[in-house]
Amino acid sequence: MVPFYRISGLVICCLALVACAPPPPANPMERHARLAAGAEIAARQCAGYAGGYDGAQKMRQDANRNVTLARNLGATDADLDRARKAVQTTFDTTAVWISRQEACNQLVSFIAWESN
Repeated sequence: MVPFYRISGLVICCLALVACAPPPPANPMERHARLAAGAEIAARQCAGYAGGYDGAQKMRQDANRNVTLARNLGATDADLDRARKAVQTTFDTTAVWISRQEACNQLVSFIAWESN
């Protein structure tokens, strides 16, 4: 049987991760801004886990495409900076609580699933 304090510690860690996750995007502009931010972070910090040099290049292209889409929907520099901070905070929190590799896996999976 697992001691209660271990179970409660796991619950606290899970709640901390959920609490640090940004709320869902409010509109398509915010969605594209976050996808761009995620692709930028993945290209810079996760290339080793996501296809190396070629993977990083493709993520950078995806980031640029999503920045363009976000700007066409009215995104400002402040909107893009806010998205970068939100995604970076979520990535950093996941890396601290779970592992950097899992944070990269989750980020790349999210980008691949949500991109059109």
